[in-house]
Amino acid sequence: MSQEPIPPLDPVYKSSLRELKWILVIWLVHFLWVVGYCSAFGYMPHRYTLTFSGYITTVIGMPSWVFWGVFVPWISASLVTTWFALTQIEDHDLPDSASTAVADGSNAQTLGAEHE
Repeated sequence: MSQEPIPPLDPVYKSSLRELKWILVIWLVHFLWVVGYCSAFGYMPHRYTLTFSGYITTVIGMPSWVFWGVFVPWISASLVTTWFALTQIEDHDLPDSASTAVADGSNAQTLGAEHE
């Protein structure tokens, strides 16, 4: 029993895998940033109450942990995603199955039946 050779991967598939890896890395980095920062700095120690605001520092009117843990990663993710969409994603022409079938002559009967 001989093994059949593995056919080469479609360039569109390879490009899609590359783009998927980029998207997952971008998402994971920002997810870890938001969850890690907000869990480390978003909770006040038990000895402080919410009525004593002397321990909450603000940046642009927001608590600092919201600014650095939510607002900054949100802006960063938007900028990185925009850069990625404009520079890294490639547009590929997909083969048209109907015109390919007509050119091959393999599905001529099926295509003719559709137009009747």
